[in-house]
Amino acid sequence: MVVDDLVRSWQEEIARLDPRLRDLVITVDHGDFWHLSFDLGETSHEAISGDLETFAFTDGSGYFEDEVAVAGVPRRLVQLFA
Repeated sequence: MVVDDLVRSWQEEIARLDPRLRDLVITVDHGDFWHLSFDLGETSHEAISGDLETFAFTDGSGYFEDEVAVAGVPRRLVQLFA
């Protein structure tokens, strides 16, 4: 499945960028859109996507306004968990 391959590639890139994040858990649900949860210990972040090309992460006020292209997701997660 495309999503499984995408998640696997992200996990590899994230662990390469920051080995402390090698245990990051990525959960994907699909309804009207893709909803992704990124969890490490007690810290979590969320993103949504309609097309698996662009992902909207929550901004400082809790709205899904922080848009990131698919290739930039690993780097964004490293920044968020830093």
